[in-house]
Formats: sequence, C-alpha cells, structure tokens
Amino acid sequence: MNKTMEMVHPIFSKSQDAPNQFDYNLPKRLGSGIIRANRFSSGLTLLFMDLCLTSPISLSSEITGWGSGMSFNLTGHSDVRSSEHRQILSAIPDTDAYYVYSYPQILEEDIAATRKVKVSILFDKKTLLDFVNEDEEPFLPFLKGLQNQTPVSGQGKMAPKIQRALNQLVDCPYSGKTRAIFLEGKMMEIFAHELEELRVKGKGIPRQPRISASDIERIHFSAELLVRDPVNPPDLTDLARKIGMGKSKFYQNFKSVFGHSPVVHLRSHRLRIARQLLRQGKHNVTEVAFAVGFNNLSYFARVFVDKFGVPPHQTR
Repeated sequence: MNKTMEMVHPIFSKSQDAPNQFDYNLPKRLGSGIIRANRFSSGLTLLFMDLCLTSPISLSSEITGWGSGMSFNLTGHSDVRSSEHRQILSAIPDTDAYYVYSYPQILEEDIAATRKVKVSILFDKKTLLDFVNEDEEPFLPFLKGLQNQTPVSGQGKMAPKIQRALNQLVDCPYSGKTRAIFLEGKMMEIFAHELEELRVKGKGIPRQPRISASDIERIHFSAELLVRDPVNPPDLTDLARKIGMGKSKFYQNFKSVFGHSPVVHLRSHRLRIARQLLRQGKHNVTEVAFAVGFNNLSYFARVFVDKFGVPPHQTR
C-alpha cells in the first residue's frame, strides 16, 4: 500500500431515513461522499459507494463470515486485495467482478484521489445456497470457492444492459417503501443479468430458462397480486414466497413470461392507470401521479413521455 494513503476504517451508523439502511460519511478532510448499505429480507445487501476524494485513501474492512458478491465499478480506479490472498484486483471504470471470500480476513481497497462510484451486491453463505437450490449451473463460479474453501474472483467488461440497470438503480427517484421495492427489484435484475453473463462466458451459448405450465400460471397470478394495489405494492420477496417460488427463479421466470421485470411491470400498470385518470379530466397531474404511486413528479413526467410519447399535461 502507498504510505501516503490514509487508512480508513468505515464505521456505519443506522440511517434515520429508512430501516435496514446504514451509512458512513467520509470525513471532510478527505473529501466528500457516502458509503451506504441496504439490507433486504431476500438475504441480499446493496452496498453503494459514491466518494469524491481530495487525497488517496485505503479502505479497510473485516470479513467475519463467508462472503460472496458482485461489484460494478462505474467511475474511478482502485486496487483491491485481501489479507489471505495478496493478489491485487484492479477495478477500472465500466468493469464488473464476482468474488467469494472466506473468513477471517481483512479486505483493503486503495482508491485514487478522484470520484469513485461503485455498486456491490452481497450475499452470505445461506443466501447463496438458497439460490443454488433453484438452479446450480449459473452459481458454479461461487460454488467453486465455497466447496474448496478458497477465495475466488473474476473480472470482466460490464455488459450494456447491466450498465443501464445500474444507472437506474443509482438514480432511484423514490422514497420510503417504494424505494426499497425498486432497489431490490433492480438488484435482482442486475443479479440475473450477471449470472447469465457468467453462464455465457462459461459455455459460449446462452440457455433459456426452463419454465413449466404450472410456473407460468403462478407467474400470471403474481402479476395480478403485484398490481392489485399500485400505491402499496407487495415486497418482491414476499410475492415470490406467496406463489411458492424461489427469489431468483421468480425473477427469471417473470422476465421469461412477460419480457420485462416485475418493477417495469408495476411501473407500466401505474402509467396506464394514470393515463386513464388524466383522460377523465377530474384530477390534475400532481394528484394523478400521487394517486398511482409516483412520489417524484419529474420522474413521472419522464417515464410517461417514454411510454406514451406525450407529456402528462397534454393527455388531459
């Protein structure tokens, strides 16, 4: 490690804005920015880093159990290494990586004095095995490290579809419960894309997910439950549980049946209802946006135009 770098040991505090959210604010002497962790009932953790550094730092964190994850480096450069495996993994813009680490050990990440934006999706051993029970093949890179009790990592160029989903996740326009649903949905979308990328790299040919007639019927039922109350939609993990399907299998099957994710399905339903209400002429744009579950008016206007080609106020 460069001796001019200051060692930083992030200590997270519980956020006042949302349950299961924990924040670390960078000391002002080093620049500005935040590292945020959101934990979900699905067993996934979203780790978001957005730092503007005035001097280089070395982030140090302790791994206390088997950890697996995927990282997506949007901007900035950093070098990552572990106390057990001293090989350096360089993270450059527009690259992604998967990894499996055993415990106990220390992870260190040297970050240059620039803006660093990174998104990581983390899952523990139990969550990994739950996913594997649904379909073992795409998880083989993770299982290799778990079975051999050795660290495993891989890195590659980020696919455009993953970049688009990450940008939408970073720019999440929602708050409260709707924000949590949106973030978890986007995490599952990115998770599915990354697993498919690993499968394609390993075999050279993408494989279409197998889906039975009974699974198709259950997916259609889940779609009905999803849009039944568009203002207070069900949690995606609970929705998967209600139809008796695992989390990743539910997400993959939903996209196979409808051609888009549950989050996009809910948003499209909200927009259709909004257009109907606007055409009735009884409510203004703000009232309609809130009535169908949009808390951000500018975002509502933008996605409305994307879908229907005209702004909401012209629909009236």
